[in-house]
Amino acid sequence: MDSGKENESEFDIKLKQAWEKAQKDKVFRYVLNISNWRVLEGPYKLLAQLNPDRAFRRRTPEHITTMLQPFDSTKFNFTRLPESEIMFKIQNEGYTDIIAVNVSPIEWCHSLIIIKYLQCLPQSITQYSLQKAIEILLLSSSPYFRVAYNSLCAFASVNHLHWHLYYLKHNMLLEYIEVQPYQGSLFLLENFPSKGFCFKLSSSNKIETFVSSIFSLVNYLQKHQIAHNVYVTRAKTISSKEVHDDVRAYVWARKSHVDVKDTTLFNPAKQQ
Repeated sequence: MDSGKENESEFDIKLKQAWEKAQKDKVFRYVLNISNWRVLEGPYKLLAQLNPDRAFRRRTPEHITTMLQPFDSTKFNFTRLPESEIMFKIQNEGYTDIIAVNVSPIEWCHSLIIIKYLQCLPQSITQYSLQKAIEILLLSSSPYFRVAYNSLCAFASVNHLHWHLYYLKHNMLLEYIEVQPYQGSLFLLENFPSKGFCFKLSSSNKIETFVSSIFSLVNYLQKHQIAHNVYVTRAKTISSKEVHDDVRAYVWARKSHVDVKDTTLFNPAKQQ
């Protein structure tokens, strides 16, 4: 895939049409307006964007005190979404997953994958949810399509199982940065400001193996109450080529943050 051209799959087209319709219907809390951006100097090519509406006009995040916090039906959750915010309903194994707009977007087509949303699952990754998130990423043919997750105590704002998806039309170092082999499809991200773990789809025999490997690490973090962020993106097997012929999943373990997230501060979550 040419990184300079964005080829669109049927999924990309339908997602953009539904998201733009929601924007036209004034479903969002604000009109997405990245008022300024720049790629910072230095070896990491970090992207800085100014989106003040995200800080001041979004819904107040939930008060999070522990990674074991149960789902609370008295707090905001995604079963309360109006139909105008729900773009797609996906029937899977007798359950319904939905893709809904994020009414406080950080980027173009910023949406939420809400897994088995009527089951009211807390914000804790299941292997099923990880599988569905990666399957949805693979429905897109765009190299700019990203899928991400914040655990509780890692700046998740709602304790109801969900993943983020959006398009970020900038090339990222994480698409091709050198990572160190560790075991099987697991690599170590070391030459980066935030050290972490990396999984490559190209190092697995099939998607199910890729998902299972990622989930083994994430499940360990969950069982030991270690806060974490997950970021999945198209990637390159050869950095010098323009073709995005791989998928990488990054997992960052981190110190826990408890209490209500202060949206006026810089909060390093999955995309930061």
